Amino acid sequence: MDKIKIGVISFEHMHAVSYTNALKNIPEVELAGIADSDLERGTKMAEAFNTIYYKDYKELLNTDIDGVIVCTCNKLHAETVVAAAKAKKHIIVEKPFATNYEDAEAMINAAKENNVKLLTAFPMRFNQAVIEAKQAVDRGEIGEILCITGINHGKIPSGWFLDKDLAGGGAVMDHTVHVADLMNWFTGSKCKSVYAESGELIHNKGIDDCGIVNVEFENGVFGTIDCSWGHHKNYPIWPEVYMEIVGTKGVLEVEAFRQTERVYSVKNNSIDDEMWADGGDEGLIKEFIKVIEAAKKGEDLKDSHYASGIDGKRAMEIALSAYKSSATHMVSSN
Repeated sequence: MDKIKIGVISFEHMHAVSYTNALKNIPEVELAGIADSDLERGTKMAEAFNTIYYKDYKELLNTDIDGVIVCTCNKLHAETVVAAAKAKKHIIVEKPFATNYEDAEAMINAAKENNVKLLTAFPMRFNQAVIEAKQAVDRGEIGEILCITGINHGKIPSGWFLDKDLAGGGAVMDHTVHVADLMNWFTGSKCKSVYAESGELIHNKGIDDCGIVNVEFENGVFGTIDCSWGHHKNYPIWPEVYMEIVGTKGVLEVEAFRQTERVYSVKNNSIDDEMWADGGDEGLIKEFIKVIEAAKKGEDLKDSHYASGIDGKRAMEIALSAYKSSATHMVSSN
């Protein structure tokens, strides 16, 4: 059987390294190339992963690859995804899906018109704690969901993440979408309205670093998302995703990154929590390969829980509504 050929477009986003490592660990996959407009970064990554470097991603798209992983800055998602779709390549794009409604629609339409699969990189759907929680909810163990409290805290990133034009926003854009997608997935419903407050309260970087987002879903469920870059630089945890799901028969708590060991380093004068379980990236990439394999047979992957482009758009819409609400101090309806 021929290997599935995958290219990676840009290492601007930190998750590109983890995704590429996952590709290299799948025997039926060939990492066929890396494209990056940054010559130094691109050549370094291509050498590290023993593959071909392309400065222009369109040259990579002109090869016989089957799919691409897009990890550009958020602003360039639409341009890159539309080009990949027109080149008939299947796509997984880093979150947030896009930075505005028009770009999101263009991406979804391009994938549909060119009959390619478009996935959003929401690895939390492949985190084992999250999977088991979803299965428990689906079995009716906590009854009907009434409300969900969600937390996605982290350390403040650097570079283009702090540029509103390139990122589309700060902590609210960066950290709302993961939990928003899980809420959409768990409830099986769409967002009806959002009330949010956000601001630049901690880091003085000229961009929002704290936010509280309150979501009402069409089926009556309420959700709250704390989406702050609240961890200081020496905080032992980088990712922190937590959910409390309250149902009519019980309460379910999810701590997605609980499987860690704490390392105290005298050499580095640091305390870090090192994960010993997969956070979800590997499962996400494996699912992408399965989607491509099914598509090559003219089939849709059955019993899959990946996030589609439409799922990515719905999570993005919650973040955009949060910004609108925060600016007006009014409820924003979807």
